[in-house]
Amino acid sequence: MNFLEELTAEWFTLNDYFVRTNLKFGKRPSGGWVGEMDVAAFNPMSRELVHVETSMDADRWEERSERMIRKFDDANQYYSELFTFPIRTVSRIVVAGFSSKENTRKIRGDIESKTCPQLINEIGQELLQRHPLRKIIPETLPLLRAMQFAVHWGPQSQVFHKHYKLLTDH
Repeated sequence: MNFLEELTAEWFTLNDYFVRTNLKFGKRPSGGWVGEMDVAAFNPMSRELVHVETSMDADRWEERSERMIRKFDDANQYYSELFTFPIRTVSRIVVAGFSSKENTRKIRGDIESKTCPQLINEIGQELLQRHPLRKIIPETLPLLRAMQFAVHWGPQSQVFHKHYKLLTDH
C-alpha cells in the first residue's frame, strides 16, 4: 500500500467511515482478480460509499484518466457483491500524486480528482482545528498523528518560530 492509500484510509477512518484497503473483486475461475479497490470507505450514518483510487505515476493525464475510468467501471459491477448493506450514494475520487493544478477537474461526471497537495492541504486545514494537547489523533492513525504534530509544532508553526528565536538569540 502506498502512502497516499494509507493517508486516505486514515483520513476517512478519522471521519467516522468504516474503511477497507486493497479490496480485491471479481475472482476469476482460472485465478487472479478482475481488479482491486485502493480504498473503500463507508459512512453508516449517510450510507455513502467512497471509492478512492490513488496514483503516484508520472503518466500523461489522458492515460491516467482512461486507466482510472476503467478501474471504477470494473469495480462498479461488484459493489453490490462486496457490500451487502444498503448504499445510498457512491462517490469516486482519484488522488494523483503527480499532477498539475489544471488536472483537478472531474475525470468524468461521476469521478472527482484531487492532487496530493490538495488532499494534504485539506487534511492540514482540519488538523489546525485539532490541537495535539486537546484533541489528539489516535495512535492507530500514525500518518495523521504525525501531520497533526507537524502542523502545530513544525517549522511553519508560530510555536516553532518562537522557540527557534529564543534558541538563536543566545
